[in-house]
Amino acid sequence: MKFIELFLMSNNTYAWIGIDHTGKKIAGKIGANHKADAQKLLLEKNITLLSIHKTHAVFSHSKKFTQKHRLDFTQQLHLLLQAGIPLSDALSLIASTSPYHTIQKMAASLRESIITGMSLSAALHFFQHDFDSTYCQLIAAGEKSDELEKVLAQLIESQEQQLHFKNKITKALFYPAGVLGVAILITMGLLIFVIPQFSSIYANFGAQLPSMTRLLISISGMITHHAITILIALAGLISSIRLASKKITTPKKILQHYLFLVPFYRSLVMTKQVSQWSQLLSITLQSGIPLSDALSIAHKAILYLPLKNQMTAVNQDVIAGKTLYASLDHCKHFPLRAKYLISAGENADALDIMMKKIAHIYKQKLDTTLDHLSKLLEPVMMIGVASLISTLIIAMYLPIFRMGSVI
Repeated sequence: MKFIELFLMSNNTYAWIGIDHTGKKIAGKIGANHKADAQKLLLEKNITLLSIHKTHAVFSHSKKFTQKHRLDFTQQLHLLLQAGIPLSDALSLIASTSPYHTIQKMAASLRESIITGMSLSAALHFFQHDFDSTYCQLIAAGEKSDELEKVLAQLIESQEQQLHFKNKITKALFYPAGVLGVAILITMGLLIFVIPQFSSIYANFGAQLPSMTRLLISISGMITHHAITILIALAGLISSIRLASKKITTPKKILQHYLFLVPFYRSLVMTKQVSQWSQLLSITLQSGIPLSDALSIAHKAILYLPLKNQMTAVNQDVIAGKTLYASLDHCKHFPLRAKYLISAGENADALDIMMKKIAHIYKQKLDTTLDHLSKLLEPVMMIGVASLISTLIIAMYLPIFRMGSVI
């Protein structure tokens, strides 16, 4: 059944099933202010309606639907289908038993679409902000091959890996970020509350203070007297950077270019990208999707622009008839070891299995790298914080030390 989207300037979204002028059963969604307006628009397109209902459009733009929610929904659906429960009943159970209110509402809406004859992949398009095109394409492939349970299991594995990477990176940076935050609070406390007290004492000395102490007193005075202005300026700067990063791609390209010059960062990014790309390519191939289409889907997992551009050329070469290994030959950012493994997989006619092994190899490599990073950052941050606090204390007490040496 064909799925069609028809959107105009409207306040509501309606899911519908109908028959076109050729007698073919089709389904889709349409934007309209009222149900009667939607029916009129479809009639003008020579579509005979079988059913139409308003969807929960508000949830398709939900900012509360997280990666964890998506994984939880996929796991529940997989378990219920594996138990032999029909799709509509499975969605009904999720809607009534899920601990997450967002998932309950979404599952109820999906069930409404399913019982009208719409496929799951088509119904998921109503929640395109929560389920990306890759997720929907894989679900569609699973429905087409009658292996939806298998595809859901693969999606669970892929999402678990993504969450694993996210949690691993967060864990590696949590301690340094916490130490840095404490250091900033201590520094600001000294500059705002302690140093002004020393400044008033030193004002009666009648002697020239050391340059380090004068600099510290000047910084303290600036922060104390212009705190509100500084906070507003910082807030404006952060907001501008965030806005620019969302709308302008040039700063991203420049930042990525210079960050990629750092060997450690380059290795970390490449390891993560290769693992995610290989994992997604393995899933798409195992779902029965042709290599050229699978590469287009896996291409979306690559975020680093230079590698993404090179992989675009790889996709085009595969479409032209080259093997994946031959197409990767000119991709200098792609690891040589992974290329050889891909060649072995193609020669053995087991590329999907080999891609899964490559994803696992580079996942383990990333885990090891992040563990080393976490262990390295702890002493570095402690030394840095100790040096900063020591410098501030020395600068505050240096005039007293000098006065004592004179006496």
